[in-house]
Amino acid sequence: MGLRCSSNSPCLFIGTPIEGQAPIYVGIYVDDIIYFSPDDAVEKKFEELLSTIGNVDFMGQVSHFLGIEFTWFHLPDGHLTVDLTQQSFTESLLESLGLPILSTAIYTTPYQSGCSIDSIPHQDMSSEERDKLRLQYQSIVGSLNWLAHTTHPDISTAVSLLAQHQNNPSMGHLEAALYVAKYLSQTNNLGIYFSSANRSTLEAFLHFPVSPTVLSMADANWGPQDASMKSSGTELPLFVSRSMSAYFVDLFGPIHWISKRQAVTAGSSAEAEIYATNECVKFLLELAQLLDFLGVWQQFMPGTQTIFNDNNACVNWSKHCTTKGLWHIQMRENLVRENVENQFVSVEHIGGKVNLADLFTKEMRDTTHFITLRNLMMRSRSSF
Repeated sequence: MGLRCSSNSPCLFIGTPIEGQAPIYVGIYVDDIIYFSPDDAVEKKFEELLSTIGNVDFMGQVSHFLGIEFTWFHLPDGHLTVDLTQQSFTESLLESLGLPILSTAIYTTPYQSGCSIDSIPHQDMSSEERDKLRLQYQSIVGSLNWLAHTTHPDISTAVSLLAQHQNNPSMGHLEAALYVAKYLSQTNNLGIYFSSANRSTLEAFLHFPVSPTVLSMADANWGPQDASMKSSGTELPLFVSRSMSAYFVDLFGPIHWISKRQAVTAGSSAEAEIYATNECVKFLLELAQLLDFLGVWQQFMPGTQTIFNDNNACVNWSKHCTTKGLWHIQMRENLVRENVENQFVSVEHIGGKVNLADLFTKEMRDTTHFITLRNLMMRSRSSF
């Protein structure tokens, strides 16, 4: 059929079923296929070729794929928007946990007030009790993780923290995981969305225009979650002292986000931010390769890519304006500087309150700020 496979995304293909016409883009997962071409005739030709291989059910415009529900809106001005939600998956998860769908705003964030996940104590129990609890906990966290990585960036930080305790959970950790599920019970129709129209709400929040190109932001907290600092004489698990790295990448909508514990303990807030920015650079390099394969790199990533970060020391370090205290940064973090030198990226300062990646670095106690950031990335599938 003349399709070529992407070297860094083996489920993605591109081809030209009709020579000289527009290409077709194909995504395949086992026996599920989605495809698109700017030319209807190319799509029809692809369907004809695919039908010669085996029996295929063509279901029209995609409405469901890998448990994700697509809701399309063709606007009068010619623009197109699409909502991606997992309402059915969430409702099935809640039913399996015996939790109802709540209509009142009881759980406004996925975080229990006054009970940081890192501060939850572990407890002694028999091996049989431990194995039973671990299996239940891992099942719930696994389901939440699928949501956090696909359509629910609002629970990413909570799930990342919960995942750190999968090998040795306590009942407190289970209760924290169930709390996240209860939060989902009243936000089950929320999801991410993409729009070709002007995103005036996001621009008003950021205080600068958002062009139809890649927007990247990186952030980190320094040290353990605030409420996890234990009293004097109490041992603090080593991994809990490590910072959280985060970055957020947007292209007409949120295409990727990360919230994860850093692999090493950062010696300063600047060092923690440098580690997070390094992770963002690595993803942008992967994204550039993918868009180049699709033939749209110059359209969506023209020129130097700006990464916004709210730490001035990190910004200055990326430009070689550094302090003696940062000389020891590991060689792998020099990926940032190398790509600043070759003008692939530029690290620029942004205010902490308008850094969208702030959603992914801490258990936010400012409910209003949490909801503001969440609503810049997500919306109800029935709200348009």
